[in-house]
Amino acid sequence: MVFSRFEQFWLTEHQRMRDQADLAAQMQAFDVGELASDETEEEQLRKRAVTISERRGTALQLAAWQRARRLLTFIAGFIAVILGIVATQTVLAQPQPLSLLFALVLLLLPNLAMLLLWLLVALRNSEPHGITAVGLHIMQWFTSKAGNTHDTSERQQLSQAWLQHVQQQRLLAPLMAVASHGFWLVISSSSWLTLLLYLSFNDYQFHWATTILQQPQLAAIAQTLNVLPELLLGISVPMPTDIATAGDFANLAGRWLASCVLIYAVLPRALLALVSVVWYQLSLQRMRLDIAASGHDAVVQSIRKHNHQPQVIDADQNTAHETIEMNYAKAGEGCTSASLDYEANRHWLSQQPNDYFGVLDSHAQKKAFLTLLEQQPRRQVEIRIAANLTPDRASLRYLAQISPFTMQLSVHLIATEGDTYLTQWQRLLKQHGVSYVTL
Repeated sequence: MVFSRFEQFWLTEHQRMRDQADLAAQMQAFDVGELASDETEEEQLRKRAVTISERRGTALQLAAWQRARRLLTFIAGFIAVILGIVATQTVLAQPQPLSLLFALVLLLLPNLAMLLLWLLVALRNSEPHGITAVGLHIMQWFTSKAGNTHDTSERQQLSQAWLQHVQQQRLLAPLMAVASHGFWLVISSSSWLTLLLYLSFNDYQFHWATTILQQPQLAAIAQTLNVLPELLLGISVPMPTDIATAGDFANLAGRWLASCVLIYAVLPRALLALVSVVWYQLSLQRMRLDIAASGHDAVVQSIRKHNHQPQVIDADQNTAHETIEMNYAKAGEGCTSASLDYEANRHWLSQQPNDYFGVLDSHAQKKAFLTLLEQQPRRQVEIRIAANLTPDRASLRYLAQISPFTMQLSVHLIATEGDTYLTQWQRLLKQHGVSYVTL
C-alpha cells in the first residue's frame, strides 16, 4: 500500500504507543536490520511503523478508518446543503411583503455568530470542538460498532493515535479550521444559490419592517450594510423612503439581499477556508518526529547500536582497483614519529619526545616528512593515528609512501571512548602487514 506522509506519521505515532506498552514484543516483530542504513532516523522509524502495520493488518484498519471518514465528510456536506436550503426557504416562506432586515438576520447572523465563536475559541483550545469534535465522536461510535473485538480495538487505537499525532504536530487547529469553514461555506453557498433560484423564478415583495426603530435609524443601518456591496458590486441599497415611490423596489431589494448574502457569508468563509487549507498544507510540510519521545528513544538506540559497525570511507572511488603494498627499506638509522591529521592525546603532545616531527595536518607537512625520510631513512617510524579517523584509501596510500624509507613502520592507534573506527583500522593494518599498537 502507498501511504501519504500524514499517514506515515500517523502510523509511526500508533507504533510508538505500542512500543510504550510492550517494546520487547515489538522488537521481536521487526528486525532493525531490515532498515536501510543510509536513511535518517526519522525515515527509519516511519519505514518500521509502515512495515509492521502492513504485517499486522493495521494498514487495512487505517484504510477502513479513512473510508469511514470520507463517508462522514460526505454526510456532513449533504447536511450542510440541506441546512442552507432550509434557511432560505424559511426566510422566503414568511408572509409577504418580506422584511429585509429580518431576512438578513436569518441568513447572516448564524454564520457570523459561529465565525466569532470560532475566533474566540478555536485558536486557544488544544482539544477538538465544534464540527471536528462531533465527527470524532461519530467515528468512535462507528468503530465501536463495526467489526470484531480485535478490529474495534485496533481502530480505537488508531483514533487515539490520530488525535495525539495532530496535537503533537500542531495540525489540530488548521484541521478544525478547514472543517469549520468548509462546513459553513457549504451552508452559506447552498443558501445563496437557493436564494438566487427562488428570486429568479418567483415574485416576492420586500419592505423595511420595524417596530421600535425610527426611519433615520433604519436608513443608517441600510447604508452601513451597503458599504461592501456598493464597493465590490456597485449595488444600490433600496432605502425605506423609496418604498412608495419606486416601482422596481422589489427587484432592487432582491438583488441587494442576494449580494449581501454573497459578500457577508459566502466570500468570508471561502477566503477563510482557502487560508485554512494553505495553513494545513504548510503544517504538513513542517511535520517532524521527536525521536527522543518515549517509545521512539529505545527503538532509535537499537537502530544506532545495529548501525554502529564502522565502514571504510573511501573518497577515491575511481581507484578501487589500486593495490597498496608496503615495501620497506633494508637500512636506516634512528627513530622518528608523527601524528596523522591531528594528535588525539593532548597530554602526550605536551610531553612529546625529541624525535617527534609534528602533526601531519596538511599536504605541505606530509610532503616535508617524506622529504626528511628520503634524505635520511629511519630504522623505525611511528605514526600516531586517532582511532576516530576514517581509514580511507588516502591514509593507507600515505603509509605505503613512508614504508620505503624505514625498516619498520609502526602505527599507534590512539583510542578514546566512543571511537568508531578502531576495529576497522586494526583489521586494515593487519591486512597490509603493518604492525600496530592500541593506546
